[in-house]
Amino acid sequence: MTALLDLDSLRTLVMIADAGSFTRAAAELDKTQSAISMQMRRMEDKLERTVFRREGRHSKLTEDGELLLRHARQMLRLNDETLAMFLEREVTGKVRLGLTEGVDETRTAKIIFEFSKNNPKAEASIISAPAADLRQALAEGKLDLAIIGSLADDAEAGEGSILSNERLVWAAGANFRLANENELPLAVGLEQCGIRKAAVEALEGDECAFRIQYSSSNPGLVKMTAASGLAITVQPRSSLVATEAGLLELEGLPKLPNYVVKLVRGKESYFKAANALSDYLAKAFEKTAASA
Repeated sequence: MTALLDLDSLRTLVMIADAGSFTRAAAELDKTQSAISMQMRRMEDKLERTVFRREGRHSKLTEDGELLLRHARQMLRLNDETLAMFLEREVTGKVRLGLTEGVDETRTAKIIFEFSKNNPKAEASIISAPAADLRQALAEGKLDLAIIGSLADDAEAGEGSILSNERLVWAAGANFRLANENELPLAVGLEQCGIRKAAVEALEGDECAFRIQYSSSNPGLVKMTAASGLAITVQPRSSLVATEAGLLELEGLPKLPNYVVKLVRGKESYFKAANALSDYLAKAFEKTAASA
């Protein structure tokens, strides 16, 4: 007989990963630490795999644990979506979404607009803030979903689901002439921006002269400045718009790392509006990446 995984145990696993410890997860779930530890041991026995390993006073997910976590999130989402499909046909309610600097606000706004048009009884609100602030808001129940972008090497392991993982590219407006510049003018985010960090490190590593021409916490303004031909910028490749008024990829500049965009859920975000927007975002980002 095929063994069945317990959804309650999978939800506990996700909570431990999101909360960062057995102790905090137990408090959030209103269970004792020994009870959730027993749940995890029973699941390990059923799978015949070690899900957690001890590192001093802390427990970390093993490689099998990380794989199980990804599948657990998918199974819980499918379970909640199935229940919602039969219990409530229309998507209603409010969903609160956060964006980090570096995530394409214009593209995301278009996705939210299409979502709202298709789900007129759902209310979506968006805020933009640093990743640390968004994680805190998720933990405190002030946000339901957050789109968090980071350089591939800086991405938090086991956090959320990946919306995109693509290379960063140098870009500028069609009227920008690279050969005319002795010192590369950059349009980038503020100092804490990961994409700015990647651009600066790449140029310094290649001993290319540059200057910060324009900086802003608003990715849309950064793109507009570069599109005007005043400076070059760095963008995920899928965000480029290959038109005269947009951005074109530049060749001959230092190689850049990949940029990972993840969708992270709040601890109580498994309701229909959040599920619907989560799925909508995943499909939209997948479609954009395929056409890039």
